[in-house]
Amino acid sequence: MKGKVLKASIILGVIIVMLGVVGWLLFSPCPPGKFGIVDAGQSVVEIPEDVREDANSLASEFIDGNSADYDIFVDNLLQVYSEAEGTDILLIFNSGGQGQEEIGPEWGTILEGIKEELDRLDYTHMLVIYQRTPGGFWNFVKELRETMLSYPSKAKPLACGIDFFTEHIEDIRVILLGESSGAMVGSKAMELLQANDRVYSIQTGIPFYYRRAVSDRSLEMNSNGIDPDSLSNGDLWMIFRANLGRIPTYRPEEGHFLFYLRTPGHIYTWDHPGVNSQISAFLEKHFGNN
Repeated sequence: MKGKVLKASIILGVIIVMLGVVGWLLFSPCPPGKFGIVDAGQSVVEIPEDVREDANSLASEFIDGNSADYDIFVDNLLQVYSEAEGTDILLIFNSGGQGQEEIGPEWGTILEGIKEELDRLDYTHMLVIYQRTPGGFWNFVKELRETMLSYPSKAKPLACGIDFFTEHIEDIRVILLGESSGAMVGSKAMELLQANDRVYSIQTGIPFYYRRAVSDRSLEMNSNGIDPDSLSNGDLWMIFRANLGRIPTYRPEEGHFLFYLRTPGHIYTWDHPGVNSQISAFLEKHFGNN
């Protein structure tokens, strides 16, 4: 009898632990991402006290004030503010995958093309990478959770950070950039930023399972002008055939999802005719009156 009770207690304990883990994964908050400046300078702009107060107030919405991450988040906001002061356009890039990667070679060409277009239109600009996922296994698991739920938690600190920059940096405009899952985050953030008419977005390859909001200030490309994007169009049969009978390998030139899954057409560069033409027209429409 005692053996049965012990066995039942062990099973019940395991179930409780598993439910606790599942509950934590479903409901525990995600840490806010970080804005990483590309080619940061040595800004000496004096930061007003009200800007510091607002940065601390924003940090308190997402991080415990006793956490070391609190000061890092505040310093991160203030660094971007200091560097971007006097800049016309702030470019904020969201990578695909798990949001830990830096700019890949494909989107790197698009960023260079965007910079050249803004130079032609006589705008100054600064590029920032938004790293939405810290390192570590559990943060990786939370990223998967957010992907399935269309990023309800990770888009909010990004949107709040952008509101912070546009509120405190006079006349600055923001272009939110993203690829694949990063485009999902950007699109979700744009929903939260509908009232902020100084924010625009350019996104490529948003997966088919995400329902995005349509905005006149957003450009969403689901084709590179040569091949249809199988992931954006939800062409599961094409994806299945592309991966049938093969050993998973990393082949960026064929398009990729979750690092090793072939997704034909899910790759975008500035040289693709459906990319540079649409972006140039979009920038001319919204920024051509400088």
